[in-house]
Amino acid sequence: MVSNRAIGLLVGLALGVIWVALGFGAALLCAVLAFLGWLIAGIVTGEVSLNDIVNELRGRGRSAS
Repeated sequence: MVSNRAIGLLVGLALGVIWVALGFGAALLCAVLAFLGWLIAGIVTGEVSLNDIVNELRGRGRSAS
């Protein structure tokens, strides 16, 4: 299985190549879309809780229970 560090390295390399070839805006768009893909996949698989995200954005955080 590929480690998280190797995946991060490949993503960084891809964004660097996109930045050099197409400019900063294209690299930023790719990064945002990659993050959204990661977030949606995490929500679908149950690894990321949408309720926790909403509570964090509202400033409530997790309850200490």
